[in-house]
Amino acid sequence: MSTNFNATSQLFYVIYGSGLTDFDGINIPWKTGDFVALPIGKETRHFADTNSVFYLVHDEPLLRYLGAKANSQRFKPTLYTSEDSLRELDKVKKEAKAVNRSRISVLLANKAMDQTLTVTHTLWAMLGVLPINAVQLPHRHQSVALDLILDCAPGCYTLVGTKISAKGEIINATKVDWKPYSAFITPPGYWHAHYNESIRKAHLIPLQDAGLQTYLRTLDIKFVLPNGETSAQ
Repeated sequence: MSTNFNATSQLFYVIYGSGLTDFDGINIPWKTGDFVALPIGKETRHFADTNSVFYLVHDEPLLRYLGAKANSQRFKPTLYTSEDSLRELDKVKKEAKAVNRSRISVLLANKAMDQTLTVTHTLWAMLGVLPINAVQLPHRHQSVALDLILDCAPGCYTLVGTKISAKGEIINATKVDWKPYSAFITPPGYWHAHYNESIRKAHLIPLQDAGLQTYLRTLDIKFVLPNGETSAQ
């Protein structure tokens, strides 16, 4: 499969399969659970060893809106292996049990993005787990979130709404039920909270334009604390 986007950044997650990507003469091997971040380039070719499926996000719509053409690479092609991501996520899960964290996740970062600490200069990516009977308290941000659900059992869902009460609860919330390999959009500025009332832990991958929003100082992320108050980051 060949792709050629007018994009400064693209990121794909391998839902299943294995193979390699030929990017400007560089061969990047990948398998189930890996992430690959690519800067601008010429035609990119993907070769599968087995039947494979990607979840791919890029910023071409932003450049199309600006009427701009990407012409310089801001970072090098980067592979984030499943082994590395899951190992770091396991560390965070153990730490979370000790301090009772609402959010259990790892952020993908690139050392070239030392100002935004994101996976590319426009994109932000996270691998998260929602344990059994867990609630990720309401939060909001001005970036758009594309949430991919990797695995879950019935009983996992997200509540989304524009306002919260004095107790930190989302008012007139819309319920979004999770399904494996389904995706949904959280609009900018909307409060949202994730719930796991099922019999199994669940995993998700939110991707956002938060690299750009962080650079512009417009991310404006806020969290509801256990006491109902809000906190900005």
